[in-house]
Amino acid sequence: MATIIQEKQRDNDDRHQRWARLERAGLFTRYGDLQAQGTSQRQAAKVLDVPRSTLQAWRAYQENLDESPAVVAFFHSVPGLAFLHRLVLAFHLVCVEIGACGIRLVCLVLKLTGLNRFVGASYGTQQQVNRRVEEAIVAYRHEESARLAQEMPRKDITMTQDETFTGGLCLVGIEPVTYRSPKFGGKSQIALSSGHECHTEHHHGARR
Repeated sequence: MATIIQEKQRDNDDRHQRWARLERAGLFTRYGDLQAQGTSQRQAAKVLDVPRSTLQAWRAYQENLDESPAVVAFFHSVPGLAFLHRLVLAFHLVCVEIGACGIRLVCLVLKLTGLNRFVGASYGTQQQVNRRVEEAIVAYRHEESARLAQEMPRKDITMTQDETFTGGLCLVGIEPVTYRSPKFGGKSQIALSSGHECHTEHHHGARR
């Protein structure tokens, strides 16, 4: 969870103080608990070390949202924000990266479900989210490839030529896959990507 970010030293009644969203949610939940115990707003502000005007602004913002108070309370709580975070990431992973339906449809889903009241649904905002998702996917691939390569034993695999790129003569190989074909009575067949000749080589690490 992020800590309080300040633009300058805490002075001028903390007018320059900023809170990360999760931290703000936690503070507002504590504020609600204090009020339920009969604590005044002024006293709660001192306990939480948050300006009274800030607490008033947070409450006014939530009360003005066009949504059920219970839904508003959930998505402005720490568990609700964590769930919203996972949900938006799932939209990008499934709809954009796997389904290839595009970022604009993610924006549309957020608007149709009313989640745009709690998370930015503009194309620019979701484009930034998608960029971070893709960066995380690439980083995970590199980390997992290195880890799995160390754990895989050395073995011989059969390679067949897949493609040839000129301008440096880059040969791309692919491993043939064995599968059972109904066309041949369920007997095992070797699927080759092309009719090029195969060769065997020693390979250490993850298969590609």
